Amino acid sequence: LRTSVRHIYAAGDVTGGPQFTHLAGWQAFQAVRNALLPGSTSGHPKALPRVTFTDPEVAHVGLTEEQARAQYGSGIRAARWDMAHTDRAICEGDERGFVKIVTKANGTVLGATVVSARAGETITEFVHALERGWNVKDLASAIHAYPTWSVPVQQLASEMAVGNLLSGASGRFLLRISKMMR
Repeated sequence: LRTSVRHIYAAGDVTGGPQFTHLAGWQAFQAVRNALLPGSTSGHPKALPRVTFTDPEVAHVGLTEEQARAQYGSGIRAARWDMAHTDRAICEGDERGFVKIVTKANGTVLGATVVSARAGETITEFVHALERGWNVKDLASAIHAYPTWSVPVQQLASEMAVGNLLSGASGRFLLRISKMMR
């Protein structure tokens, strides 16, 4: 975030690229860090969430299913969880929307879309997943407060993680062992 003048740093819209208030604030923090502390960051995050504050909200981070297919071919998975199956949405009477996760075949998260009343808050969990290279089993294993708008993230991630576990030869073996133990 250092400019061509060594002691001047820039953040926000003047740096070019996406013009989001949350990106400008994050870049400002990084610019101060770069100016005052050893080491530096480029000011370009790995994962940048986008939120459209409509009703319901629409939030996205990472690759879309189409982008992932273009980049990885058929080696991706995409799954969706309807908000109509989410207790918090039912309690609030706002069951419109869904959570969609796009992953590599091994479950590594590539992108996510959330359409719901609280999509802007819910998407942050996926930002962490992309920044840290998490797998759907990482999302599934975290305790989610109940009933919240983030529970469908855990439910969908769990569904995908179990699907990954039970696919292929190792999955067939686990199913056979499970049947024998019953």
